[in-house]
Amino acid sequence: MSIATYNSILFALQIGAFVAICVMIVSFFGMIIQWTTPRRGRHILRLLLSLGIIVGCIVVQQSIFWGMLLPTLREEQMAEQAAGREKQLDESSVLKVGDEAPEFTLAMTDDKEFSMSEARGDVVLINFFATWCGPCRMELPHIQKIWEERQENPRFRLLVIGREETMEAVKLFCEENGFTFPAAPDPDRVVFSMFAHDLIPRTLVISPEGKIIFSQAGFYEPDVPRLEALLDEQLAGLPEENSKPAVE
Repeated sequence: MSIATYNSILFALQIGAFVAICVMIVSFFGMIIQWTTPRRGRHILRLLLSLGIIVGCIVVQQSIFWGMLLPTLREEQMAEQAAGREKQLDESSVLKVGDEAPEFTLAMTDDKEFSMSEARGDVVLINFFATWCGPCRMELPHIQKIWEERQENPRFRLLVIGREETMEAVKLFCEENGFTFPAAPDPDRVVFSMFAHDLIPRTLVISPEGKIIFSQAGFYEPDVPRLEALLDEQLAGLPEENSKPAVE
């Protein structure tokens, strides 16, 4: 329901309620004046009927507001927010959904090395964060849960990257928060700059073919199930053993 339609209905209800109030006032005084006459009953009936109409108008107005107008306003607000997020994501991204993921290598906190070229053929989830970033701190427990539920799958790869963070800072942050997912620092924003200009947290999913199939800046909890469903869909179509494609 549009606001214009609601205002039209509200105006009609207000007119009806106003007329009912006028009738109720007239009936009230008529009832008092003619209390000892047979007409008293008619005045009482009109007064009660007018009161019922007023209450009905209020109930109808509230029902329309809470049941029809408010959900519409919420949907419009969510659509505007989604459009704003898409615009923000588009303007802040170097690479977008459908683009080829760049090749990079990072030293991880477990003294191993993550190579994007070696991850080809697997489903790769990449998350950029910073230790000072509030939304990142809200998102990372969900990333940890994703890791715990899928780490046994040999075709799933995850790397959480600390933008402008040192190795020591990333290690300490993970230890303090109980995070066990693979993590690595990106102290000079070298890898981050391949994907984006700014904005964290930032989450991307790379398909086995090396294409970006999911890109999101900021943390919005309702997006987590969508991310998990995409990961499971991609993993379900892969055999357990990975025959790595040749890298050109």
